[in-house]
Amino acid sequence: MSERNCFIAITDSQECLQWLGQSLRDEGDLIPADSPSTERVIQLADAIGASIVFVQLNPADYRQEALLIEGIIAAKPLLPVIVVADAFDQNLLLTVMRLGARDFIKSGSRASEVVAEVKRLIPRDGGLQSTQSDQHGKITAVVSARPGSDSPMLALHLALAIQETEPTLLLDLGVPHGDAMLYLGLTSSYSFIDAIRSLRRIDSTLIQTGFGRHKSGLTVLSMPEDSWTGAQFTAADVCVLLRSLRRHFSRIVLNLGGMVDSNFLLLLLGNVDQIVLLVEQSVPSCRQNMQLIKHLREEKVSLTNTGVVVDHYLSKMPPDAESIAQSFGLPLLSTLSSSGMARLATMNSGESMFELSPNDPYSISVRKLAEKLVNGQATPAVKKPGLLHKLVTAITAMQEKA
Repeated sequence: MSERNCFIAITDSQECLQWLGQSLRDEGDLIPADSPSTERVIQLADAIGASIVFVQLNPADYRQEALLIEGIIAAKPLLPVIVVADAFDQNLLLTVMRLGARDFIKSGSRASEVVAEVKRLIPRDGGLQSTQSDQHGKITAVVSARPGSDSPMLALHLALAIQETEPTLLLDLGVPHGDAMLYLGLTSSYSFIDAIRSLRRIDSTLIQTGFGRHKSGLTVLSMPEDSWTGAQFTAADVCVLLRSLRRHFSRIVLNLGGMVDSNFLLLLLGNVDQIVLLVEQSVPSCRQNMQLIKHLREEKVSLTNTGVVVDHYLSKMPPDAESIAQSFGLPLLSTLSSSGMARLATMNSGESMFELSPNDPYSISVRKLAEKLVNGQATPAVKKPGLLHKLVTAITAMQEKA
């Protein structure tokens, strides 16, 4: 999971959420609880490996919050609870401490004070949550700024290659929706949105009966093909679902191709272990993906375990793959051939390239990439950005001036 800490905020005040979020921006991710019930907060804390829970009190009447704090501490005595209020008197302070809260903070306090308190309460070794996350499946995300067939094609073949050695889930959330299912010749009435709506029912039986299943044994869960803009779910829902899926699969391959400038994308990438950036050997593709990587860095998404894969690669044409990877400030993981006829056959037949064209350069390269990702081989040192980076930067600057 993400190396950043996760904090839960229990408050109805958007002003309080904004203040806490800005104060803790460099320390971790703040996730608002979607329900002030003890059961839901504990479920969310387990799902995201929460480091601290912030509970805002109304000094005039805090009976409900007091019961909530008692419930949280009874269920998870090692999880620190910090109380937030606009003002504190002696009676309120005594009550808060008797409930078991570790400390209190006044609303609107300086960010440095909030950060100092958080650092005091979080163990230097990362606490119990970090060791627990290591026991669950690993998530590898395929991202690209450009929608199309390349991302689902790579994601599904990575998943198929890994499935040969470990139980694997292909989570296809990219744009356009549902392409991976079509490429594999699968149909399923159960979607990612359905899984969000039935969080408490996610178990082996539901996975076996509701999720798509390829003959190789690969499990597939996709966004519905029709519009899902009306679907209502929270950040907490997504975190809980990913946590549940990690328990059932050793590996999850997550297709996020075509998703840009989205809080949903940031949320998902904050919960993955590896990121594969898929780019083409062209200035437009590099330009758009550089903007995506810049956005992720600005939003402090960890790119520690991120590498570049250059698709439709022609070794005799500039720029070369190493130069492209250097332009992103990321290591090169692999190159993939165009293999146009083999890809088209897969898209139209419902059979994978491993079945139709096992000796195709694309198939061979994806298998090697899957092995590298699973084994966690060390990535080479990243060289300084080269000429391609300067070229793309110059083109972007000219377009912005225009």
